[in-house]
Amino acid sequence: MAQASRMPGASPPVIVTGMHRCGTTMLVRLLAGLGGHFGARTDPNAEDFFFMRLDEWVMRRAGGAWDYPLPTLRYLRHPRFFDDTAGLLARSVASPRFSEFTGGRALGPGPWGFKDPRAVFTFPLWSRVFPGAKLLVIQRNGVDAAQSLATREAARWAGGRGDDGYLRIRPLMGRWQDVLKSTESFENYLFSTRCLTIQDAFELWGEYVAEGEALLARYDGPKLAVRYEALIAEPEEQLERVARFCGLPAAPDAIREATRGVDRSRAFAFLGDGPLLRFYDEVRGSRWMQALGYGAIPGAGEAH
Repeated sequence: MAQASRMPGASPPVIVTGMHRCGTTMLVRLLAGLGGHFGARTDPNAEDFFFMRLDEWVMRRAGGAWDYPLPTLRYLRHPRFFDDTAGLLARSVASPRFSEFTGGRALGPGPWGFKDPRAVFTFPLWSRVFPGAKLLVIQRNGVDAAQSLATREAARWAGGRGDDGYLRIRPLMGRWQDVLKSTESFENYLFSTRCLTIQDAFELWGEYVAEGEALLARYDGPKLAVRYEALIAEPEEQLERVARFCGLPAAPDAIREATRGVDRSRAFAFLGDGPLLRFYDEVRGSRWMQALGYGAIPGAGEAH
C-alpha cells in the first residue's frame, strides 16, 4: 500500500474541498489565520501549487479536467490505475519536491493540509497516501456558486484568456515553466468554456455536490461538512467548530480576530438579483438543491 513516508511526527493532513466558488478559499484562509499550514507557495485562491498540479494531472490522465471531472471516477474505479496513481502521488510526497509545499521546513505535529476543489474526486487517492486524513467539505447553494463561476470564466475570456495568442499550440514544458514563474492562479491556464453560462456552471455544481455527498457518506475517517451560508452568518461559531475539528487553537480572541473581515452580505447573494431569482425558480426543485435544503430559501419567493 502506497503511503507517504517523509514526514515523521506529522499529523494526517486536513484536506479542504468542495465545489469551486463555494467558499473553500475563505475557509482555508481563516484556518491559516489560526496557525494551520496550507502551503508555502499558493495561488490567489489559496491553493497550494504542489498538490494542485498533482490533482490536475490525475484528472488529465483520466481524460478529464476540473470542469469535466466525471472521467476521474471511471479511471479510479480500475484497481490497477488506482494503485499505480496512489503510488505515484506517494512518491511525489516522499521526494524532495515536497519542499515546495513545506517551504523547506519539516512538518511538525501541528495541523497542516491543503485546499483543492478537485479533491472532491481525488480524495480517495490522498486518503491512501495519508491514512487518517481529515476531510473538510464546504457546501454552498448552487445559484450563487454557478453565478460566481460563470462570472469568473467570462472575465477570464474578456481579459484575453481565450484569444488566438493564448490558444496557440505551445510545448507543455513551456506552459509549466510559465506557471512556476507566475504568481497568477494556476487555473488561469485552465480556463473553462463549459462554465461560461450559469446553466452549465450549475450542472457542474451538481456533479461536484453529488460526488462530495457520496464521499462524505462512504469515508470512514474524520470528516466534517460546513455550509458557506452558516459560516457567513455566524462566522465565530462556525470557525470554532471547524478549528476544533482540524486540531487548531480556538481561543475566542483568535477566532474573533480571524473572522473580523468576513462579509456577511455574501450569503444568498442572488436574492437581490431579479434574473438570478428567476433562475433559482427554474432549479430550486433539482435533486441537489432539494437534498441540501436549498429548495425553499426564505425571501426567495417565486419571481415573476
